[in-house]
Amino acid sequence: MFLTIILAVGAYFVGSISFSYLLTKKVTGEDIRNLDLKNAGALNVILNVNKRVGAVVGLLDLLKTLLIVLIGEALGLSPVYVIVAASFGVIGHCFPVYHKFYGGKGAASVIGVLIYYIPLELVLSVIPAALFAALIHRLGTTPVFMFLFSPFLAWLLEEPTALVWGAAYLAVLIGLLNAFIIWTRRDHKFLPQ
Repeated sequence: MFLTIILAVGAYFVGSISFSYLLTKKVTGEDIRNLDLKNAGALNVILNVNKRVGAVVGLLDLLKTLLIVLIGEALGLSPVYVIVAASFGVIGHCFPVYHKFYGGKGAASVIGVLIYYIPLELVLSVIPAALFAALIHRLGTTPVFMFLFSPFLAWLLEEPTALVWGAAYLAVLIGLLNAFIIWTRRDHKFLPQ
């Protein structure tokens, strides 16, 4: 338990590194949180800086939590404890201590955890997620639906129960974090109209 707590604290501080803020500031001199979507995420960088910088930001955001997972696995922690600890990296991404608690929405950071434990299910979930997002005319919500479909697919493909519940925990967490972000920042761009 002690190692999990230490890893969770470290994950929060690593997750708080806002690559979208840092790279956008370096490339354009602008604060990404003041542009278009008003958040410090890879999609906002893609839309307002360029696709290459946005892709780098997304990859770095993914690697933040993947690093925590790899450290947790190297320490011999069970997947449940690793997922819980890594989830603090997601929280750090959304509410970064270094940037006045104003970050992104955490999609790439959640992918960094799920890609280690349920990569096949994550990839397979893209298809129904994209179809559902297209159906409601909000392609930007595809990651949200990916996170909802991933635990279900993990269950269907008979992954260990701990991984199914871990993926479900991340889906609920990212849903709650995004609901809070949307509510407090009045950012309604991804909601159906």
